[in-house]
Amino acid sequence: DPPEPAAGEIKVRVAAASLNPLDWKIRDGHLRFVPVLARPPRGTGTDFAGEIVAIGGGPGPRHVGERVFGSLSPFGRQGSCAEFVTVPAQHAVAMPPALTFEQAATLPVAGGTAVQALADDGRLTAGQRVLVTGGAGGVGHFAVRYAKHLGAHVSATCGPSNVEFVAGLGADRVIDYTKTDVLACGETFDLVFDAVNALDWRRARRLLVPGGLYLGTAGSTAAAIATGVGAFVTSIAGGIRVRNLMLRAGDASLQRLAALAAAGVLQPHIERRVGLDAVAEV
Repeated sequence: DPPEPAAGEIKVRVAAASLNPLDWKIRDGHLRFVPVLARPPRGTGTDFAGEIVAIGGGPGPRHVGERVFGSLSPFGRQGSCAEFVTVPAQHAVAMPPALTFEQAATLPVAGGTAVQALADDGRLTAGQRVLVTGGAGGVGHFAVRYAKHLGAHVSATCGPSNVEFVAGLGADRVIDYTKTDVLACGETFDLVFDAVNALDWRRARRLLVPGGLYLGTAGSTAAAIATGVGAFVTSIAGGIRVRNLMLRAGDASLQRLAALAAAGVLQPHIERRVGLDAVAEV
């Protein structure tokens, strides 16, 4: 049955939903040790964009007919790969008029991770040097664009088929990992943003200046634990800093993404489109 909004919630007719590594990792059991808030069965997908068709009781910031985008809890029962979703009103914001539903649906997890990593966790500033692993990926391509917006010198890794694409995003140096070992690239960085867990903090430390930060994305339980250990070790030994990134989703993050997208700073690249009936095969 279609979900109905409770007080403080909105019901959205989904026009587009994006798929992130988080979604297949949950399906494959990689996050099975993470406490979940609801028992299976559960849907697939976190990010969505669509039109509000109903509002739960009480006043709120949204209205019926509004085009919005947002995200669901990854550990609830609902999935955004659906005809309708219900979500607390503060977990969705108005879409910038120039964005399509497909573009807006790419923003919450991938764009939010990239912006939080560089602006909040990494505190990247103009003139600093940053390395982004997986510069052609969902998080990576947002990170390259946003780092350039902040005025940083950006190096990014990718495969041979994406060298031109990543260069077009504005990267100052593109490292084809099939030809060059990034650990032997001859550069040092203020921030290593390991967007695809291609490195680990022990190997990345040789790429960092004194006091530099290795920022991992906790892409697996093992990676999260290893980076957590690194954070503890380096807090005692010094030299570099190590952190796990944990996305802080919510109204403030979504509003920032909407503003950056409206200004043209974040320009989503859609690699391919998948029909709803083919989601499980992806």
